[in-house]
Amino acid sequence: MSALTDIQITPRQIGAYNALLLDLTRLAQERAMQHFHAGVLSRLRQLIDFDKAWWGRAALIDGLPCEHSTQLYNLPSHYLADWQTIRDQDPTVQRTHADPGHSVIIDTQSDASSPGLRWLGQRHGFRELLCGVHMDPQSRLSVHLALYRREGAAPFNAQERFLFDLCMPHLVAAEGLNQLRSLVTHRESLEGPTATALAVGDRHGLLHYAEPGFVDLLLGEWPQWNGPQLPDEVRPEGFSGRNLCLQSKQVGDLFLLSARRTPAMARLSAREAEIAQRFGSGRTYKEIARELGVAPNTVRHHIRSIYDKLGVNGKAGISQLLHRAPG
Repeated sequence: MSALTDIQITPRQIGAYNALLLDLTRLAQERAMQHFHAGVLSRLRQLIDFDKAWWGRAALIDGLPCEHSTQLYNLPSHYLADWQTIRDQDPTVQRTHADPGHSVIIDTQSDASSPGLRWLGQRHGFRELLCGVHMDPQSRLSVHLALYRREGAAPFNAQERFLFDLCMPHLVAAEGLNQLRSLVTHRESLEGPTATALAVGDRHGLLHYAEPGFVDLLLGEWPQWNGPQLPDEVRPEGFSGRNLCLQSKQVGDLFLLSARRTPAMARLSAREAEIAQRFGSGRTYKEIARELGVAPNTVRHHIRSIYDKLGVNGKAGISQLLHRAPG
């Protein structure tokens, strides 16, 4: 409660904050995933004024962030590459990660600023930045948001910093809700069998959000998997294994992943599938052997392999799988 007594928030700011929270839910439900961040940042400017922004997720490796997703607002696409050249000179990284949930204000042009950060601010037309991070327990990534003000603008103040810290968990929650909504929309657009479960991942193969069933399907293929990093066998275009079919669709710098069980019949070789179709339809060993021009013992060998791969025993079990809807 000491923060509330030390920092005076005006009725106008309280009203703007409450209005923002209501709008976050609307934007999460209505905006496409690739347009969500821009919509939220435009709305956030009505509470805290800023000129540019950078919203992203990163993993700390040897004390330096490795970016997994990036959303830039009024900044050029090469901003991230520029920042990466001076990231070891950016005190924002250490200060925000040392105290997640509490933002920092940095003057990039002050005498105490590093040469690299001073260069970055001059190159991209900002002087001050307000930055905070939120640790995502599921992906184990830090979600960071930096707001920038141009030279000559009023400095960020304690009230704005306090409001920023209040907003940050809600912004992260709205991002998750937007991803969930995008998954539902993606499921409705899928052709063929309905996906059993969906998830959102990034180009590094890290899951940002996953439905519980998605994890269960991964464990069916890789029992020792414990996430959130996808197994090495999964490629950007997807994966097809003994128990799991995984499809991928890129949206911005993230990927929508749809998973379903591998249809049982897909586990069979072409010859085994041919024999299973005939055997499940009622033909005998000898009839199948005659039709395919092979010995009856060869057919028996294939049938035993089919039983093993499909986990069934008997003609009725094969017939049931042949007529089961895929999913």
